[in-house]
Amino acid sequence: MIAENGRTAAAEDPARASRAARTEVGAGPAAAAVRAQALRRAHWRAQAGWVALLGALAAWGGWFIFRTSFVVDGRRVFCLFDDAMISMTYARNLVEGYGLNWARQGAPVEGFTHPLWTALMVPVNLLPLALDRRSLVVQLGSLALLLAHLWLVRRLMQRHFTRPGARHWAPACVLTACYFPLDFWALIGMEAALQAVLTTASVLLALDIVHGRRNRHLALLLVGTVALLLRLDMAPLVIAVQAWVIAHGGLRRAGPRAWRQWLLGAGVMAAAVAGYTLFRQVYFHDLLPNTYYLKLGGIPLSVRLLRGGSALLETVWAQWPLLLAVGVGIAPLAVPGIGSRRDREWGRRLALPALVFVVCCAYSVWVGGDAWEGEVSANRFVAFAMPMVFVLFNALANQALSAAKRRLRRLRAGGRRRGGEPLALRYALLAATVGALLAANGLWPHEEAAESWKAVTLVSRPTHADKYAGLLDLLHKLQQIAEPHASVAVVWAGTSAYFSDFRMVDTLGYNDRRIAHGPPARQLDEDSFDDYVPGHVKWDYAYLLDDRRPDAILQLWGGKEVVPMLRAHGYRRLGDLWIDPASPWIHLSPDDAAALAAGGGPGAGEEADTAETGEGAATGAPAGAGGAAEGSGTAGGSGTAKGSRTAEGTGMEGRSSREGTEPIR
Repeated sequence: MIAENGRTAAAEDPARASRAARTEVGAGPAAAAVRAQALRRAHWRAQAGWVALLGALAAWGGWFIFRTSFVVDGRRVFCLFDDAMISMTYARNLVEGYGLNWARQGAPVEGFTHPLWTALMVPVNLLPLALDRRSLVVQLGSLALLLAHLWLVRRLMQRHFTRPGARHWAPACVLTACYFPLDFWALIGMEAALQAVLTTASVLLALDIVHGRRNRHLALLLVGTVALLLRLDMAPLVIAVQAWVIAHGGLRRAGPRAWRQWLLGAGVMAAAVAGYTLFRQVYFHDLLPNTYYLKLGGIPLSVRLLRGGSALLETVWAQWPLLLAVGVGIAPLAVPGIGSRRDREWGRRLALPALVFVVCCAYSVWVGGDAWEGEVSANRFVAFAMPMVFVLFNALANQALSAAKRRLRRLRAGGRRRGGEPLALRYALLAATVGALLAANGLWPHEEAAESWKAVTLVSRPTHADKYAGLLDLLHKLQQIAEPHASVAVVWAGTSAYFSDFRMVDTLGYNDRRIAHGPPARQLDEDSFDDYVPGHVKWDYAYLLDDRRPDAILQLWGGKEVVPMLRAHGYRRLGDLWIDPASPWIHLSPDDAAALAAGGGPGAGEEADTAETGEGAATGAPAGAGGAAEGSGTAGGSGTAKGSRTAEGTGMEGRSSREGTEPIR
C-alpha cells in the first residue's frame, strides 16, 4: 500500500487518470491508453490497501474490546476504564431520575471533566440493554471514531502534505491506526478518539484557510466549540490554532466574507462556553469542574511542573527515535528567512501540527501529568496529539522522496548513471515507516519491549480488566448484606457506583466538593514531587467518618493511621469489607454477627491490620490474606502508576510506594 498510494494525484481518481493520459505531451493514443490503465490499477490497489487498513483496525479493535471484558457469575461483563464509568454513572443516574448526581444523595457535584462525552453517554443509558452491556456501545462508538479519525488523517495528508512526485499518505495512516496509546485510551471508554478527531479536523480546516484560501472560519470555530464542550482544557489547543491562522493571514486570505464568518463562529463559541459555565454555576454551584480544584487546588506549581516534566521525559524516552527524527527534520524549516519561498511556505505548514503537539505536551507538564502514566507510553493528554507527529513524519518523507526523484531526473537528463530506482525509494519509505511504528509503541529500542509486544498484540489482557472482575465480585458480596440504599465509601468511584444502587461516598474527592477544595493529605514539595499523583493526594477520614458516616467501606486509601480510626468509629472488618455493624442498612447473617462479636471477620485481626498498613505497604493480595502483594506489570510493560486509583479489597495488583500514596486495607 505504501508503494502504491504515492503514484500520482491521478491514481486517486480513474477519471483524472484518463484525462492525464490524454493530455500527456507527445503520447500517442496507444501510449495514453496504457498510461491510463496503469493509473487505474494503481488507484484500485491504493483503495484496496486503504480498505485493508480500516478492516485491520476494526478487527484489532474488536478483539481489544473483547479482551477488556470478563466473566462474573457465568455472564460476560463489558466495563470501561473506571474514570469513564464515573461519567456512565452520571448518565445512568440522570436517566433514572437522580439528576447529574453521582452519589444519589446530597447536592450534585461535577465530578467529570468532559461534559460532552458524559452527555453522549445519556442516550447509551436509555437503550433497553442490561448494565453490563451498555459499555460495549461506548467502546464500539469509540472504535468508529478511530476509523473516522483515520479518514481525516488521510485527507490531511492528501490535501496539504504531499510533494511533487511524492504523494504518500499511508505512513501517517498506518502509524495512526497502529498507535497503541491512542487506541488504548479510546477503546477503554475515554474521550481520546473524539479529541483526536477534533484536533486533526482543526489542523485540516486551518490549513484550508491559510494555504487553500478557503473560507472555513465558521467550520473551524464550530469544531473548536465542540472541543471546549468536550473538555474545557482543550482551550490551549483551540487558542493556538486560531493564533496560527490569524498570524498567517487567514482572515485576509479567505476573502471578504472571512470576518463575518469568524465573528459568527466566535459568537457561537462564546455563547456555548458561557451557557455551560452558567449551567455549572447554577446546577453545581462552582465556576470550574470539581476535578480542577481536586487536581490543581493547593498543589504547588513547582511540584506539578517537576512531576509533569518527569512524566513527559518518560514519554519522550519511550519514543525518542521517532521524535528525534521528526525534530531534526523540521528544525531547519523553522528558521525564518532560510530557503526559497516555497520552502518557507512548506515550513509554515509543518509548523501547525508541530505547534499542536507541543501545546499538548506543555499542558501535560503544567497539570503534573496524569495519574496513569505507567499504563502505556503516552498519557491521555499527549496520545491524541501524536498523530500530528505521524503527519510530520510522513510529510518529511514526502519531501525527501520528492528531492530524491528530482535528483534522479537530473541525472538521467545528463546521461549519467542512474543513482537509484523508485522501487528502492519506496522500500526505504516502508522501512522508515516500520521503524517509526516500532519506536512509537515502545517496541524497539526499549528496555521493556517484550512487555510492550504482549500489550500491543493483546497477549496481555488490557489493564485493569481482571481487577474490575474482582471489584464486582466484592460488590456482589456487599449487596448480599446491605440494602440498596446503604451509603458506601469507595476509591474506584466509577465501576462500583454504576453497577449498584448504593448511595455513594467518594474517598478521594472526585465527587466531593469539600475534599476537592481542601489541602493535600500529605505535604508536597520539590523534594517529594514524585509522590504527587493528580487526583489522588486528597482525602480526609475524619470528615469521612464523622460527617459522611458511610454504612460500609468498599475500599480504603491512605496511611497506617486509617485502620485505627475505623475501629475507633465502630467499623469492623468482614472479609474484604469494612462495615458499621450498628447501621440499620446492614443485615448480617448469624455466622457473620457471631464472628464480629468474637473479634472480627476473617483476616480482621490486629496483627493482619498492622501488617497491611505499615509504611510503604504495597497493594495486591485480597483483604484478609494477611499481607501485601508485590507489584506487577501492566499493559505497555511499565507497571501500575504509583498512587493511581487502585483500591484495596478488590484483589487488585499494585506496586509498593512511599507512605500515603497507595491504598491500604
